[in-house]
Amino acid sequence: MSESENTSPVGPVTGRLIRWILLTGDRFRITAAITGLVFAIFLLFGFAGFISLSVSERAVWFLSGTMSGLLTLIAISVGLNQIVLSQELGSLDDLYDRTKETFDVHQQIGDTTNVAVSSPQASGFFLQFSNAINDRAGELEAAGEKATNEQLQEEIRDYTETLTEQTDNISADLEDLGFELTDTLIVLLDYHDSWQLHTARRLGATYEDELSETATEALDELEDLFLELDAARDYIKSLWIQRELAELSRMMLYTGLPAVIVTALGIFIAPEIPGFTIARPIIVVLLSATIAVSLVPLSVLLAYVVRIALIAQRTAAFGPFIPKDEQQRISGQVTTESQKSDE
Repeated sequence: MSESENTSPVGPVTGRLIRWILLTGDRFRITAAITGLVFAIFLLFGFAGFISLSVSERAVWFLSGTMSGLLTLIAISVGLNQIVLSQELGSLDDLYDRTKETFDVHQQIGDTTNVAVSSPQASGFFLQFSNAINDRAGELEAAGEKATNEQLQEEIRDYTETLTEQTDNISADLEDLGFELTDTLIVLLDYHDSWQLHTARRLGATYEDELSETATEALDELEDLFLELDAARDYIKSLWIQRELAELSRMMLYTGLPAVIVTALGIFIAPEIPGFTIARPIIVVLLSATIAVSLVPLSVLLAYVVRIALIAQRTAAFGPFIPKDEQQRISGQVTTESQKSDE
């Protein structure tokens, strides 16, 4: 693949801005930015004369439709709460079994990573995974150097170098995150364990008769680590989605009532505007602000759902199959990392 095919058309500054909007940015700030953008658009077009915000009939028509939509969004927030609660309710036996199974898997992962008591912090928990993968990669590299097949030596060397580089990168990002689920999950999105698992299985199958016992054991342990990492990441994602949906429904309710009040006031006041001696610029500003405030719950929904959907799409790529768009993203990121290392 040529370098031009791997180079993203989006510049580094634009790429960071897009990543902040879609993933890392605080959802309250994203909501405020969307609301400000709506206000600025209506203000610009109103002052430019492209739309007539001073015509009360049009304002009432728009606000009436917005009111209907707001009531629907409030019903959606109640539905979101029901989805979250459905995962939390159950009999005592069911809740106990579910908790016990979670701790059993937690202990199993601790045995695989050679940690007596796993960290309760999400970032620390996955940092233990990273350290264990690095240790197994070192064992595999040492065993590969003793192989008589030069092709096998080269493939193991390339594989372990890539493995170590990627685990070092996420380890540096995970060290200071603490209990924050969102940042931990975002860091794990850039860890390509599906490709690493596929490569480990391919090496084991291709050179089955030439690998030493130590190399075979290291590959098997790497496969177990990648499988457990994927399962743990999915579990963290499910916890994060529950918390995100609960926060979304709460924010929609918090912003829904003020938006309904402002929209209702706009519907009652707009027909009286022609009788008021108010300058047109003030009318444009007031109606633009009313429209922006009435759309705040929709801005909240957009800010949260876009991130949830994007993370769901990205994590769906992990597993035995790698979609084309994910492979292109991996190839582009690997190329960028190699260019940085060359510099």
